[in-house]
Amino acid sequence: MNILAIGAHPDDIELGCGGLLIKAARQGHSVFMYTLTRGAASGDPEQRTKELMQSAKFIGAKALWIDNFEDTRLNVSSTDLINHIEFFINKADPDLIITHSLGDVHHDHRAVASSTIEAGRFIPNIMSYEIPLTKDFKPQVYYDISDVVDEKVELIKIFWSQQSKLYLKANAIKGLAEYRALQSRLNTSINYVEAFEVLKICFGKEFKLWKVPNDRIPKIAGATRPKEIIELI
Repeated sequence: MNILAIGAHPDDIELGCGGLLIKAARQGHSVFMYTLTRGAASGDPEQRTKELMQSAKFIGAKALWIDNFEDTRLNVSSTDLINHIEFFINKADPDLIITHSLGDVHHDHRAVASSTIEAGRFIPNIMSYEIPLTKDFKPQVYYDISDVVDEKVELIKIFWSQQSKLYLKANAIKGLAEYRALQSRLNTSINYVEAFEVLKICFGKEFKLWKVPNDRIPKIAGATRPKEIIELI
């Protein structure tokens, strides 16, 4: 399975679905990561980019793409934003996309979520993740990360430039995961989970996730690789 995780800023993907991605990569699935900004509004973008590259290696991602949109200036009306996301969707050929929640508290996150839905209009399976600051999140999918929750904490520690933020602390990460496990009513056997909202899920005849063949997906006419991309493979 190809999994594409999309985030607005360095550490968004890791906070939202780092546990799932670690387990997916270990199980032989191909993990792709695409981050839209380099986090200049909250630190040194060069340092944050290095942290993001280190986190992708920790996860075992097959590829990481780091774009250069301006932090805090993402806008859902931007065709560039949609086109860039669509370009990397086509490049990853995902069975599943995981992105921000439409109701997230940060406007950059909401813009990425809405733009991903438009860019991924031909992708049958899209889910949203949450971070500790996300409000009004309504989970429908619970994924057990009990066996890797400590590694998720270590993953978040890679972003040491953000260490002063309370929501990156181990107790915030574990607390949210433990709360979602309790909420799932499966906490008798599961201690920590990552929760997801379903934006759309399609099943095939064998009740497996359905996928549109990549050669049947219309491509942007004359689409070229966006400039200023940092690529780590």
